[in-house]
Amino acid sequence: MAIDGVLVDPERAVVSVYDRGFLYGDSIFETIRTYAGEPFELEAHLERLAWSAERVGLTLPLGPAALAEETRRLLAEIRARGASGEHTIRIMVTRGEGPMGLDPTPAVSARRVVFLEPMKGPPPEAYLDGVSVITVTTYRPSDAARGAKVGNYLESILAIREARAAGAHEALIVDTRGVVLEGTTSNVLAIKGGLLLTPPATLTILPGITRKLVLAAAPDAGLVAREVVLTTADLLAADELLLTSTIREVLPVVRVDGTPIGSGKPGPKTRTLHAAFRARAGLEPPHSP
Repeated sequence: MAIDGVLVDPERAVVSVYDRGFLYGDSIFETIRTYAGEPFELEAHLERLAWSAERVGLTLPLGPAALAEETRRLLAEIRARGASGEHTIRIMVTRGEGPMGLDPTPAVSARRVVFLEPMKGPPPEAYLDGVSVITVTTYRPSDAARGAKVGNYLESILAIREARAAGAHEALIVDTRGVVLEGTTSNVLAIKGGLLLTPPATLTILPGITRKLVLAAAPDAGLVAREVVLTTADLLAADELLLTSTIREVLPVVRVDGTPIGSGKPGPKTRTLHAAFRARAGLEPPHSP
């Protein structure tokens, strides 16, 4: 990993206990993956990082272009030290150190930490057999940071804890009105007939970069993409259901709260959509049965 642009061994990586990222989750981040050793959609992720920074009033220590250059340099450095294979890159920026207290004004020097980890995505059988999810109802306040990718994940931590206790892969967040928002670390999309449906970005969701690319690939899979409000009942009535994220790409969901979706197996349109997404990204076809 690297702290403020300098590679350090993980066991020697240190930040102050007065860093606001530690004290309050006062931070933003992006997760990126490599394909053939190159960070995928790096510029789009860094543009979103800058947007998140603006939303929470945090001044980035480097602009997106400089951060992109630094990220590529760090990848080259770890490869020179013997690293191989694909990597997951998490770029985290905290507001920096400051005295105890919620007022962010005294923290004037943002800190950046870049994690470079070997890529660990879902196993092949998750794509071949599909995964199960549960729904978790929670309250999400509407606030000025809506849509920003912030470091405070307590709500999602509690939801994924519930999912693991139920033997599920992911938890889908449902608001108190019964509206489906997103997964804890994913976006959710439903296929009904020839339509690809997903909650609109105007809700309190993170509009994922993979989600955007999958929506753009919908015509290649013979689907029409629409942003619509979805309920749990809509998910259960879907022909097929899927999750998208940087690490998962396009992952079929076959059960929601124990109820089978469609045939209870990954559907053909999800597979076609996954292939279309990868083709647009210049990648090999996904796993097939």
